[in-house]
Amino acid sequence: MSGGPAPSRPAEAGPDPGAAAVAERPVGRVRGTRDWLPDDFARLAEIERQLLDQFGRAGYRPVRTPILEFAELHERKSGAGIVAKLFEVGGGETTEVCLRPELTASLVRAYAEAEEPPPLPFRVSMSGPAFRFQPTGPGRDREFTQVGVELIGAGGAAADAEVIWLADWSLRSIGFGDATIRVGHVGLILELLGRSGLPPAAVSALVESLSAAAAEGQNVRAIEAALERLSGWLGATGDGGAPGQAGGAAGPAAGVERLFRQLVPNVTGRRSGEEIIHRLTRKWTLGHTLADVLGRVREQVHALAALKGPAGEVLERLERDHARHAPDSVAALRDLMEALGHHGVDPGRVELDMGFGRGIGFYTQMIFELVVPTPGGPREVCGGGRYDGLATVLGSPRDARGAGFAFGLERLLEVREARGESRPHRNGDARGYLVSAASGPASDARRAASNLAAAIDLATFLRERINVPIVLSELSFPAAVAQARALGLGQVVTVGPAIEVWNLEQGDVRSVREGELIEQMRARLAVFRGDRP
Repeated sequence: MSGGPAPSRPAEAGPDPGAAAVAERPVGRVRGTRDWLPDDFARLAEIERQLLDQFGRAGYRPVRTPILEFAELHERKSGAGIVAKLFEVGGGETTEVCLRPELTASLVRAYAEAEEPPPLPFRVSMSGPAFRFQPTGPGRDREFTQVGVELIGAGGAAADAEVIWLADWSLRSIGFGDATIRVGHVGLILELLGRSGLPPAAVSALVESLSAAAAEGQNVRAIEAALERLSGWLGATGDGGAPGQAGGAAGPAAGVERLFRQLVPNVTGRRSGEEIIHRLTRKWTLGHTLADVLGRVREQVHALAALKGPAGEVLERLERDHARHAPDSVAALRDLMEALGHHGVDPGRVELDMGFGRGIGFYTQMIFELVVPTPGGPREVCGGGRYDGLATVLGSPRDARGAGFAFGLERLLEVREARGESRPHRNGDARGYLVSAASGPASDARRAASNLAAAIDLATFLRERINVPIVLSELSFPAAVAQARALGLGQVVTVGPAIEVWNLEQGDVRSVREGELIEQMRARLAVFRGDRP
């Protein structure tokens, strides 16, 4: 090793008794977060910009909402799966505050609270960090970035198709043209349960159990399992007879009471448990026992959960086997597929999955996700759906219809890299300039200072006149060239007795004056952009 160590580098011999104390141990990152250094962050920001630009082309204007929200905002409708993952924040607030776990509820709150009602339909885009206290792993950070849109005040197949099309169109704009569009319909299960004759309390409890299960990656079979457990529980209590039959002396009222006590053990509100049970009993008009109804619903859910495949085939089976149980939802899916066709979406890329249960409890009808193939298997990169009623739940009298989606920005970058499509970011794509003071003799400090001052003057002069990256450097010429290449800059300008421009692409050098340099920069920029003289 030649020469002594750099002044900032500690001596490699034994510790100096007069030196400062050893540095503290590193603090480290919070689990579930990550750092984004310039090159990686540039790739992430590029995807974000492309998506927001694409949203803007469809008329979705950007908005921003706070990262801090009252926890109640998400507790009202986000479902058990999200609420359990809230990061609550301490401080002087008397009401619980949290870091937002997603963007939609904040946007709907902002829409509901706006002094002047926005003109409908209200098309907006959002981008920003979200936080969930969840197990960490590949694609599961606790801090992540969502980029998406919301369409407020519009309903029906046309609005649903617009949201799905925009997600797919935007994904294709960043190079993912082979995504599968997986579409489900929460309304099918909700309508099936609503028409089953089960007491509303039972329906609500079953939907909540499915919401929690779906948040953990399960599908609508979670309801099938819950129904099976309830049927077994009812059998164990001896509730099996019709009114007046042995073994069911108390008739269906006893079954209603047992079911209610099982599903809703703690009663709050104006009515007592006995009053609620009495109301449920009066509404229980089916000529069948609870066990019969639960068994029938379980069979319907089982058949529905197995329906998955090409859109045309699944629609045909829905029409044949399930339209009588959920006519409105089946018709809505048929209209949605027709509307997607008008948007130019290839039906061959649409998969209908009736066992798909993401976000149930938050979403009310159509749900979808975009799935892209990778060497490690398919990866979901975008999800969304229709959440009618959210504004009402938040206490607003305004139009409560809404639909939207969000991309996971970090996941998009991970998938691009997994597919080998991530390309090194170039700052300006060889358009930029690195301005460096020409190094003179090491002993000539006055000349070095003069050259540096001139380089600063030139860099300032150019930045005011040319819209390309101008980076100032004090490095020696070989190091400045290496730095320019690392930053993706195509020119190195050295300032000394003369101004010299080194073209790193062509390997030539020329001496110029300041005015000539500006004209050359403009000419080069015009060529790069494809402008005509």
